[in-house]
Amino acid sequence: MWLRRPTRAYSHDPETAGKATQILALAKATKTSRAVPKPTASGREVRIFVSYSHVDSAIRDKLEVHLAALKRDGVVTWYDGDMQAGDALDTEIARALRQSHLFVALLSPDYLASHYCWKLEYLRAMGRRARGTIRVAAVVVRPCDWKATTAVGFKLLPTDGKPVSRWRSQDQALLDVTQGIRKVVQAIRKESSALEALAPRARAAKVGSPAGAPAPPKRGSAPARKRAVRTRTKTKR
Repeated sequence: MWLRRPTRAYSHDPETAGKATQILALAKATKTSRAVPKPTASGREVRIFVSYSHVDSAIRDKLEVHLAALKRDGVVTWYDGDMQAGDALDTEIARALRQSHLFVALLSPDYLASHYCWKLEYLRAMGRRARGTIRVAAVVVRPCDWKATTAVGFKLLPTDGKPVSRWRSQDQALLDVTQGIRKVVQAIRKESSALEALAPRARAAKVGSPAGAPAPPKRGSAPARKRAVRTRTKTKR
């Protein structure tokens, strides 16, 4: 079980070369920050980090139920309840965040008031989002002042950021959230597949010289120096 602190409430073709540069940069960022989704029987595995206040444990549990179909389709959710006794809290959370493709924050007054939720999980995830290494989805579970936070800069769930608690049916609200998360999962898989498909072309076009052609000698290299000596000798004669 995860334990959270008790007080916590190159090519000659410019177009090909440009694509190669973008792909190599994306691959480098992916390599150093998160793993590419692994192939599974039903699709590519996508890992979701669920960040929440323990006050909202009941709604987190209900969301897990709604995500059942996605979980059968290769989606893995992670939250602090998955930690084992004796695990280092900060270390395990940092590792799980680093290995995740999607960060889902369950926003509520208690979440915003929690130093651990906001400072150590949400803002850390937003930093990774800024670097393009993780996607972030915010779910407004109870009315709170999220408009005064960085969450105001992107689309929230459920639709229009209407708090789950304000819906007539909680199941209907969580269905809306699940459908929104599914769209993000599909986008992650599509991006991953495109990256894998184009990676070989990017490597082949890494340097702007035809395949098999010898690279020109560097200035000051042994062959270049020998040619310079022969040239000077002929000039003297």
